[in-house]
Amino acid sequence: MLEFEQQFFEEEVRDGFHISSMMKKAWAVEMEVLSQVSAVCKKHGIPYYAAYGTLLGAIRHKGFIPWDDDIDIILKRKDYIRLLNLLPAELPEGYFVSSYYTSEAHCQPWAAVMNTKHILKDAEKIKQFWGCPYVCGIDVMVLDFVPQDAAEDDMYMNMYNIVFGTAKCFNEYKASGELYQFLPQIEQFCGVTLRDDDTLQRQLYLLADRIAGLYQEEECAELTMVTGRMNRGNKNFKFDKQWFSQTIEVPFENITISVPKEYDKILRTFFGEDYMTPIRFGSGHDYPFYKRQQQFLDDNHIILPIPNDIEDEVV
Repeated sequence: MLEFEQQFFEEEVRDGFHISSMMKKAWAVEMEVLSQVSAVCKKHGIPYYAAYGTLLGAIRHKGFIPWDDDIDIILKRKDYIRLLNLLPAELPEGYFVSSYYTSEAHCQPWAAVMNTKHILKDAEKIKQFWGCPYVCGIDVMVLDFVPQDAAEDDMYMNMYNIVFGTAKCFNEYKASGELYQFLPQIEQFCGVTLRDDDTLQRQLYLLADRIAGLYQEEECAELTMVTGRMNRGNKNFKFDKQWFSQTIEVPFENITISVPKEYDKILRTFFGEDYMTPIRFGSGHDYPFYKRQQQFLDDNHIILPIPNDIEDEVV
């Protein structure tokens, strides 16, 4: 387990933004999860990289962006699959890995590694995680290679968008009857046969992930995050693969994190030329991320135990 001075957990204001003591505890748990995943990567020679706001925070703040509440890392496709195969057996007891390949209910195009599957209700477990009872973890994203031919690239992205979009809107399309209009087209376009059973949505997610990983390093010069490229509506959201050829370790709060040596070029692609100037913007979920977990506790009148030596409030 990582070690923190008690001062780390004190609430503070950074760049004009108030950070609560509980958020500091959640940060600590996320860093612990990262340290466990990082240890597996180092043991097996698997390179990983800080991504998105985590990369920006590491370079600009030497830790979390004050108004950020999660950790994102990213790996090349072959390393991503290898890591997912290793993690369930090598992480500490109680940890949970959610991905297309480890959880039937998973519906995000990236994996998540968490310190627990359920909110902690045991005083000793809460104490172990510095007084934070919530499910905390990191997102593990994937880099895929981009075809060099523009027409082939357009077909690649269209194919992914259709299959992933059908999986994401599965229930709406099923209710409207559109699903069974799309499926024959997908089967013909992708050369597959889909089973019409209760695994159909998962089959579509897995097919989309196979499409994302169609191309190999030796035939491509660039990398992308396929969903990031899709959501941004920017076909030029790509990175020279050489930018990820080397990593360095940089400070992140009281640990270090692996970043691409060419982080400046990557951050300019992510955030623009002025990425070192702090601009407060929201995340893809409500801040703090544990708001819904606390709401569940409140709605069900669940009062968690407070470990004897944890003086700060748990909620």
